[in-house]
Amino acid sequence: MTIMELGAIGEFVGAIAVVVTLIYLAFQMRQNTNALKLISARSTTEELQETFSLLASDQELAEIVVKAARESELQGAERVRYYTLTSNLVRVYENAFLQSRAGAMEQAHWEGLTRLMIDYTSMAAFQQYWQDRKHWVSEDFQEYMEREVVLAPPKTGVNVPGAY
Repeated sequence: MTIMELGAIGEFVGAIAVVVTLIYLAFQMRQNTNALKLISARSTTEELQETFSLLASDQELAEIVVKAARESELQGAERVRYYTLTSNLVRVYENAFLQSRAGAMEQAHWEGLTRLMIDYTSMAAFQQYWQDRKHWVSEDFQEYMEREVVLAPPKTGVNVPGAY
């Protein structure tokens, strides 16, 4: 066998190795993307669970949410507590928005979060909160919220959170 023939065989083997490596890397990237989506969903779910656990365990805060569902104006400590709870939810949703845009969240999870926020934003006090605090979030998210969430009607037959 000549040097030229050995060189051709080496190039062929090298090309096959490159193709196998690219297939392996594509498979690894796909697995990493799926793992990232699972981590993203779990993180968002845990943040929501913490927020709702607080609401479920605090009678006074639950009463404020019931009032916020019916009344657009809250005063004093009620307003502070409602705004704090709502800011936490809006931040979780903004984070999910960014993850969804980056392709790091499953579409079904994103849609469920959006339905939750549509219901939540239909509370009477939310409009005042949004006018007072929307500057705390990015402009892209503000535009999205106003276009897709804040103005969206809640699903027919669904009770607004707190309006039980």
